[in-house]
Amino acid sequence: MPQGYGYGNARLRAMRSRLLTETDYSALLDKANIDELINALAETPYQEDIEAALVRVEGVRCVFEAVRANLTHTLRQVRRFFEDKPLTLVDLLLRRWDRHNLLTILRGQSQEIPPELVLSTIVPVGQLDEVSLRELARQPGLRAVIDLMTAWQLPYARVLRQVRTRADVISDLDQLELVLNHFHYASLWEALQPGNGDQALLLEYLQTEVDLTNISTTLRLSRIPGVTTLVGQRYTTGDIRPLLIESKGHLAVGQLANLVTEGNGVEGVVLGLSNTRYGPALQAGWQRYQAGEGGLTVIERELERWQAEQTAAMFGRNPLSIAIPIGYIGCKELEVTNLRLIAQAIELGMRREQVRRNLIMV
Repeated sequence: MPQGYGYGNARLRAMRSRLLTETDYSALLDKANIDELINALAETPYQEDIEAALVRVEGVRCVFEAVRANLTHTLRQVRRFFEDKPLTLVDLLLRRWDRHNLLTILRGQSQEIPPELVLSTIVPVGQLDEVSLRELARQPGLRAVIDLMTAWQLPYARVLRQVRTRADVISDLDQLELVLNHFHYASLWEALQPGNGDQALLLEYLQTEVDLTNISTTLRLSRIPGVTTLVGQRYTTGDIRPLLIESKGHLAVGQLANLVTEGNGVEGVVLGLSNTRYGPALQAGWQRYQAGEGGLTVIERELERWQAEQTAAMFGRNPLSIAIPIGYIGCKELEVTNLRLIAQAIELGMRREQVRRNLIMV
């Protein structure tokens, strides 16, 4: 395989042409029931995955399993297109799935969800393979999960055990998620320093991801009356900045924390960020929020739409850089999100126009 990005990026550009289009989504959304949707997906690049899933499950679970399997082997295929430094950066990009998978397992253990249901939502393409994740999911509780991670000397175990050390019992799930998120991004910042060239491009992308995560947290905290007091009771500090993820993105953590403590609610956050790059998306979401189209999810959906446009725009940047893997992986992940939304909408009999509004197409 040639070194650099030339070969792999050419393959990804070809694969991009096989992603579903707006016309495809509209046709799928028009299906009357799940069986019709499954039959339609069997005539797309998801054919093999649909057929394999039908052997084990049916209905909406068939669609979920098929798109999960398709995403898993597609991302593994992306890895095989690269080697050396490009592969290292692609792996850093895919590390998000380690975080996703571990959070999924922690949530499953906390809520006593059967392991097979937990495993049906993981995407094993990061450092943790499917065998390891399966073993973690089948442990008899949160303590056992962290103990096994410690025995395997996984770096995530150290920060999770710190939560346990402070409280001699497994703390609330939100605290475990918080330290895991902090560690995830801190390890990425360390791996991408000094940031130049492709490293700088990936760092820029990830910092935007953190900004959007922090905005979502800020919006949710802003709706809670007396949030400072509640944070003080739970985290022994009235400062909400530890609940946000530090980065050198476009938004300072202190700025977001001030928007919460000012106590002007969701509108205050939207207005406070109106002059940032995220302002137009927040305003579009706020208009939908005021119109009663939904709760905070409609604002977050508009932020996701903005992020999708930024991700797709990566295809217009340096064709021999990490920009193309970033663009393709982001668009593929978005496709899977759209298909899950369509399947769920059809299963629940939701109004199609409402669902169409929430699809993100770039």
